[in-house]
Amino acid sequence: MSNLTKKSVVLKHSRAIKKGISNKNIGVLNSDKGLEFRYLNKGRFKNNEVLEKTIHAYRMWFLFLKLGLELEEQNTTLIVKNKRVIWDRTNPKQKDWVRVIEKEIVKKIKVKRNKYKGWDLDEVLTKSFDDWWNTHSHLFSNEICKVLDTNSEISPDDRHLTLQIDTSLKLTDILTNVRSIILDKRKANKGKVFDKKNMYSVKGSIHKDALLSKYNALILKLENNLSNQEILEHKDGYIRKKYKISRDYDYNKTYSRVVFGLLDSNGVNLGAKQLLLNVCDGHFMK
Repeated sequence: MSNLTKKSVVLKHSRAIKKGISNKNIGVLNSDKGLEFRYLNKGRFKNNEVLEKTIHAYRMWFLFLKLGLELEEQNTTLIVKNKRVIWDRTNPKQKDWVRVIEKEIVKKIKVKRNKYKGWDLDEVLTKSFDDWWNTHSHLFSNEICKVLDTNSEISPDDRHLTLQIDTSLKLTDILTNVRSIILDKRKANKGKVFDKKNMYSVKGSIHKDALLSKYNALILKLENNLSNQEILEHKDGYIRKKYKISRDYDYNKTYSRVVFGLLDSNGVNLGAKQLLLNVCDGHFMK
């Protein structure tokens, strides 16, 4: 039985993702600025809509949610933190080491369905991401612009800008002028907070290899068929992120620290277990 759960689980819909020959590291995906997307735009734009992140972010959200639904079906209780005994002497007035018992922390896997309106969770559990995405991508996209006809009402929303453009002019001249006008409008809107039009948003920066490694480590530890060394050194390349093997007091290699570093949060980076719990609560990368 896996040491991540209170009872054994059998995964039928979720599986670790093997490394394909075309898998490439595309770096950090951050939507706070626009220029860094100049080499990542493929997959973000479709027709007149744009995604905040590249599609990989939403694929990983979907996979973690599928896993959450599958674990929920099996009434799974996740062991977030194991019980352990430590010796502590952090108090400067304390002369001797004190034996401290840290309690086990567990969490019942339960997906908050009211946070996933429009997702069709039964389809999430049984369909592939690509099939599901074809009918649900609108949940994550924003409309960039639209052509107004004579009957269209001009939006009073400060985020919008209505222009009349002479399309017979040189395109470069049009773009130069429109860009200048838009920059002025953005400057005038500085400090204003607008509600997001897309229903679901991914927070923070997304690193493809790190997310895949965390997801795969969680799946493989739940399945409990491979040792930590086998997970890290598997021929299918389940762990994409670079890692360094440490050694114990007898100078033997220890692999557990690397694997559990992928599973557990450290105060700076979210581990796979916390990503799963966050997704069950309705958000990703928070």
